[in-house]
Amino acid sequence: MNTKISTKIGFFGSCQLHLCDKIFLNEQMLETYNYDVVFSLGFYLYDPNFGAPNGKLDYTIFNDIDILIIEINYLPLDNQASSKRIINYLKDTSVKIIKTFLIKFPIYPINWSGYGDLEKDYLNWCGLDNINYKERFKMCIEKMRKSNIESDLSTELTDFVENNFNKHLLFTHSMHPTNILLYQLYKYILQNIGIDINNHKYNLNPYFFGSLNFNHMKSGWYQPFTIKMVKDLNIQFTNVIINDQFYIDRYNKNKSAFSKV
Repeated sequence: MNTKISTKIGFFGSCQLHLCDKIFLNEQMLETYNYDVVFSLGFYLYDPNFGAPNGKLDYTIFNDIDILIIEINYLPLDNQASSKRIINYLKDTSVKIIKTFLIKFPIYPINWSGYGDLEKDYLNWCGLDNINYKERFKMCIEKMRKSNIESDLSTELTDFVENNFNKHLLFTHSMHPTNILLYQLYKYILQNIGIDINNHKYNLNPYFFGSLNFNHMKSGWYQPFTIKMVKDLNIQFTNVIINDQFYIDRYNKNKSAFSKV
């Protein structure tokens, strides 16, 4: 029996980060490396912009951990779910902080998040045939790399997206990486706590987001490609789903809510 005191870990971030301890950092690995996940919390559960369904965030929970893996969220300091506020709270403690970031790739004609549709996508709508996806791709990579640099993760993560976006399905939504990309994300997260993910095997469908399947994604968190996107970016994999009408219908349905006064 192992009597060694476990290293206590806490996770705080989006659903992308939650999948680490639920799928990629499994019970066998926790036992092997003597880690204990004390909590895994979604920032949105404590964000007033989401209605803060869990109410007040008790900051004392951060006092009982050795490592905090936290996703940078850019919320203002007066927001209790602000990653910067939490990091400041721990600055004079011995807690090791590992900063990750939310992988966002808003390359689609219309993007949306937990906060709703993006107004600029409707106000700047110019039709599907007039979108320069090469330029959009470049902008997405630049923004991702900037967030990557601000984190504690290797920028090889952004390199992977830049080099493989047209070779593999890396996203089912602008904020939902498939397991192909999630594997890379967690590889660099786990590196920070001394775990080589390549030494472990996972039985996961590579095109799912965590354990969620396409049927679930199609209920609201799935974005198909467009004909021009496939052409502009030289998409080479065969399991790509193309649906221009999807974006036309979404635009026509919601454009009045974002119309200029």
